[in-house]
Amino acid sequence: MGRDDSCDDVKKVVYSLEGFEFIGVLATLAAGVIFFHYGAALDRLMGQENYHWRMFAVIVGIYARFIPYAIAFGALVVFGVSLRMRRRSKDALKQFVYGLRIFLAYCLLLIVFRVVNFYVPVLHPGIDDAVIQRIDAFIFGNQVSYLLQPMASHWLTDLLTGAYVSWFWLLFATIALMLVKRREAASEYLLATLLAFYVGYVCYVFVPVIGPGYTLHYAVQLGDIAPTFTLSRLQISRDCFPSLHTATTVLMVIYVARFARKWLLAYIPMAVLIIFATLYLRIHYGTDDLAGMLLAVLVSMVTPRLHGWWEVRRRMALPYKHDESQDIARLTT
Repeated sequence: MGRDDSCDDVKKVVYSLEGFEFIGVLATLAAGVIFFHYGAALDRLMGQENYHWRMFAVIVGIYARFIPYAIAFGALVVFGVSLRMRRRSKDALKQFVYGLRIFLAYCLLLIVFRVVNFYVPVLHPGIDDAVIQRIDAFIFGNQVSYLLQPMASHWLTDLLTGAYVSWFWLLFATIALMLVKRREAASEYLLATLLAFYVGYVCYVFVPVIGPGYTLHYAVQLGDIAPTFTLSRLQISRDCFPSLHTATTVLMVIYVARFARKWLLAYIPMAVLIIFATLYLRIHYGTDDLAGMLLAVLVSMVTPRLHGWWEVRRRMALPYKHDESQDIARLTT
């Protein structure tokens, strides 16, 4: 009987998570296994004893400083809006807790990303840029960044650098937009986005690519801003194939088309600029972007069924969750 109670407790904990949280936990556990199992190999590769633990300390230090301020800021925003709209403090607390769950899911995502960045050279030594370059030459007739070289100018570099950076803010703006429409829309969008990220991280291990900015030579330089994303990095990341900037941007457009169609006129120009920026700024190959688009389409096809399957299982295991989700949906509309 005691064992059955323990299983029920574990089941309740698991099914208390939404789909995007569950895959985040699984990915974090996988990253933890990689961190400990291959730690000594990373130390040998870097030629420094306990290097992986120093890396861990740096990551913890960054989040220890950032997370409390971010949570405090989020709390002020939520409760400030609630006061202005004269909502009950209990309603504001529910909204804040759900926002906190989203925030923590992305914190886990960034931790996994850091682990992948450091461990790809251990798991898959070498880079595959030459392979991607041959594919680009076959598809486009030349390297895409070479084809775009005549367009180089300071004003265009500044514009597209701004567009590239805006991806980060647009990602969270899209979450807010989905929440305004419907909590279920936000939950499905979050699952799709995080699924794309984690599939992309697996691809980084099997196809390590550092990008054209490191491997090709150009007669025309882009100026002072673009190198921030290429030659000024302290460590070269093998994180180009597929382009997750492209994949998640396409997913934004797909989910806006599904749940907030009137915003498409604002999203489509931004999406075009962001994707074009990845090529112009010499961050990605054309093949990277094509792979990112394909990943987005596949994820957008799989996620609705995956999300629905998980929600059905949650409601079977925890019937009260249905009422709670309806309550949150009412708060965010």
